[in-house]
Amino acid sequence: MNKNKDNKKEMHKVKLGIYIAAFITAAGVFAIMTYLQREVLSEFEKREVYVAAADIPVGTVINTENADDYLILKSVDAGSVPEECIDITAVSKGAAPVFDISRGTVISAGMLVSYSDRLSGMQDPVLAGFKADDLSRAVSGVLRAGDIIDIYSADKDTGAGKLLCGDVFVERGYDSSGNEVSDPETAVMFNIWLESSDVGAFYEGLMSGNLYVVRKGG
Repeated sequence: MNKNKDNKKEMHKVKLGIYIAAFITAAGVFAIMTYLQREVLSEFEKREVYVAAADIPVGTVINTENADDYLILKSVDAGSVPEECIDITAVSKGAAPVFDISRGTVISAGMLVSYSDRLSGMQDPVLAGFKADDLSRAVSGVLRAGDIIDIYSADKDTGAGKLLCGDVFVERGYDSSGNEVSDPETAVMFNIWLESSDVGAFYEGLMSGNLYVVRKGG
């Protein structure tokens, strides 16, 4: 009789051990699966975006030639990414920030003005240029890449302004040596895109010596 009781106790211990081992195994498998699931979800929720590799002053022209100096590709949490992040095609034809961008900032489309977008809205764009010395009056605000300006000719006698070219797109500014400048206040020459139909009036205004420009949008 005692032997049977001992056998039952022993069987009970064995079953209990099996249950405990099964529970530990199941818990271990669950923990591993949870960890793997988190890793997968974490990886899935990452997104590669372009981040400012350095401070980018307003008006700095970013293109394929200097993109590596200003942009770096990073993997970040998808939840922190703006909806309209840029890809490298956004700067393939040139783009400029509309305000100063700090290093480490995730770059979104709204931060840049695209040359291709600007030019696509023009019928027959022509690239022209002028020097700050060509202006009879100081420009209304510092000119920057991406700005939209109106070009006027002032009447010599009355000083009244006549609009020569409207909604002209400033491509970029240069110093006296012809080098592109990152600080718009140091620019002394400017390249602009204007409609081919306005070229004659523009150069007529240059020759008259009474040319001035007004920057639009503040």
